Amino acid sequence: NASGNIASYRGILRDVTERKTLQQQLFQAQKLESLGTLASGIAHDFNNILTIIIGHASFLERLPPDRATIKRHLDPISRASMRGAALVRQLLTFARKTDVALELVSLNDVVSEMSKLLGETFPSNIVVSLRLEADLPTITADATQLHQVFLNLCVNARDAMPDGGSLIISTSHLSGEKLRPKFGSATAQDYVSVTVSDTGTGMDEGTRRRIFEPFFTTKDLGKGTGLGLAVVFGIVESHAGFIDVESLSGQGTTFHLFFPIVQHAEGNSDVREQPSEEITGGKETILVVEDELMLRDLVGGVLELKGYTVLVASDGEEAVAIYKHQRKKIRLVLSDMGLPKLNGLELYQKLKKINKHVRMVVASGYMDPYMKTETIKEGIKDFIQKPYNTTMILKTVRDVLDMA
Repeated sequence: NASGNIASYRGILRDVTERKTLQQQLFQAQKLESLGTLASGIAHDFNNILTIIIGHASFLERLPPDRATIKRHLDPISRASMRGAALVRQLLTFARKTDVALELVSLNDVVSEMSKLLGETFPSNIVVSLRLEADLPTITADATQLHQVFLNLCVNARDAMPDGGSLIISTSHLSGEKLRPKFGSATAQDYVSVTVSDTGTGMDEGTRRRIFEPFFTTKDLGKGTGLGLAVVFGIVESHAGFIDVESLSGQGTTFHLFFPIVQHAEGNSDVREQPSEEITGGKETILVVEDELMLRDLVGGVLELKGYTVLVASDGEEAVAIYKHQRKKIRLVLSDMGLPKLNGLELYQKLKKINKHVRMVVASGYMDPYMKTETIKEGIKDFIQKPYNTTMILKTVRDVLDMA
């Protein structure tokens, strides 16, 4: 009021539900556009992988059973299979609908993985080069979203070089002090930088200022949604990072991305697969539930070689019937998650009514994070990611059987 005293308060409430929904739709639309870009390259790479596997398998059928020869052909089959598994993970990374899942991420690994896909997808007149700083610190980030960021930038670079050119992706490590003159809110002590630079058509200043606006695009009708760079900006911002753009008409474009390095507790955060070891077997009875015949035979055979007694079922209802008659003998149930008639979780719930102490391990090629959480809450002992190797199966089975 006139005396300088507060006479009333005014509060404003704003419902941002619609805004959040639109943001999620924008992210999903961009993921679908990204998947379309990757499709031809992944199909090409997968066909190469299948050719390797089929070719070496046909050699094994015709060759004499010499141990050295068998190993020479089995090794490429194993490596090609792991490449196929990596491609499937890549597709899931782009396609899945998940919340932000923060983990320790090596940007060098993300960029290297991306470059392999670009090599298969991009035309041969575009040369992709990597300049990665050795021993680059890890950052805390969502790997799914980082893949999306780099793919968007690289696809834009490709489109800006219709007659070919050079795409350079580099990483480096710099102090927050160097960033603060331009980005005042850069409060972290250190940052990791990723630079994506092309020799394409570039942009004028007016275009450069608008590139992060949703639905703004310089591409022809039907060739771009105008969502890509808006998504990139949102993801970088959500990771407490910063983005800078340099471009001139006819002289290419360079994007600089900066992500903060969070100090982590001591210890090895890079979890790598342990070397194969001789896993102890046993005499227990195990019920294997798997609808894929060849996989069911494989898992059952591996367990029997280790001394276990194996019972098999091809769907959830058959597994329930077998368990009712053999529950006193069965020490562990090893089941696929995506079964006919009853899925893995439904099977476990029925088995628990028969025996509340039933021990069960589930396996799946991909499980929704919510479903995975629910299986653990219900009491399922462990989860195995497909594709798995025999060592992983044997070790998980033995560990669960030995639980107190």
